[in-house]
Amino acid sequence: MKARKWVYILTAIIMIMTMLASCAQQPAAPAEPAKQADQAEQPKKIKIACLTGNIDDNGWNTAGYRGCKAAADQFGAEMDSNEEVSIQTAEKVLRDYASQGYDLIICHSSTSKEAIFNTAKDYPETKFLWTDGDEASGNVAVIKPWSQEASYLAGILAGKMTKSNIIGVVGGMDIPSTHRSYYGFEMGVKEVNPDAKLMVAWIGNFVDMKAGKEAALSQIEAGADIVWGNGDGQNIGVLQAAEEKNVYAIGAVTDQYNVAPKVVLTSVDWGFLYGMPLVVKDIVDGKFEGKVYDISLAQGADLSPYHDNADKIPDDVKKLIEEKRKAIIDGTLKIPIVDTAQ
Repeated sequence: MKARKWVYILTAIIMIMTMLASCAQQPAAPAEPAKQADQAEQPKKIKIACLTGNIDDNGWNTAGYRGCKAAADQFGAEMDSNEEVSIQTAEKVLRDYASQGYDLIICHSSTSKEAIFNTAKDYPETKFLWTDGDEASGNVAVIKPWSQEASYLAGILAGKMTKSNIIGVVGGMDIPSTHRSYYGFEMGVKEVNPDAKLMVAWIGNFVDMKAGKEAALSQIEAGADIVWGNGDGQNIGVLQAAEEKNVYAIGAVTDQYNVAPKVVLTSVDWGFLYGMPLVVKDIVDGKFEGKVYDISLAQGADLSPYHDNADKIPDDVKKLIEEKRKAIIDGTLKIPIVDTAQ
């Protein structure tokens, strides 16, 4: 009886030891380390700050904000914006965003050079994008709109559409980007209509809609039957004047059809909607450089759609514009860059 009892005890001990050994061989649960590995493979979500003026201006600031938003949406970036930036406040706002660790700060202001470079020097790990700037550096890139190409196409349209042979141009500030637009436009007009006269007025700023409207009205009274606003806020006044007097108009910087849909045939789009995503792509790909990004016709600085006014433009004019567009893109037609008054 005692022998049998010891057999039971030994058997139980052997079974317990076998179970313990089996448990010791089981690997640790891998769920949490695997989850951490998956998270490590996810690309970093970059942070973008977009500095503009009033984004409802239907011009420069609207175009800049749309470009920022397109870049953020395309690459899943986190974006914050400030539309109350002026020359006086730009550096403070730039430094605030840089101190918060934003990867890219887009300053949509051609007049904020000092603020951008002062901040960029103190925050070398932060990347900056300056629109319509004249200089790049290690961590400051520039988007330069090659607006002369689309402006040339707009000049062809104006030269072909005028019946009075008088075309009005109302410019904003006398700066390189508006000069290159103007001379491209003039080249297109003269190429197709050497007899056309350009009436040109520069109002000296980009925000005075009233001055823009008055200048356009004066040109219309002098016989202009198509007007073009070359700049920013004053364009709105130009287009309003055209609508009141029922003459054709061409917008600028962004698609301005909605400002005066009965008379705006097209607009010279400066391409920020397409250019800004190019810069963000370089950041995502680790290829960012402090360089100038020339945004040309091929990159989207093109004429905006004709919208509901397409039927007002003869087919042969549309065909000519399309032929010239293709020639510019394939390099057989070069539109000179003229950045200063001639």
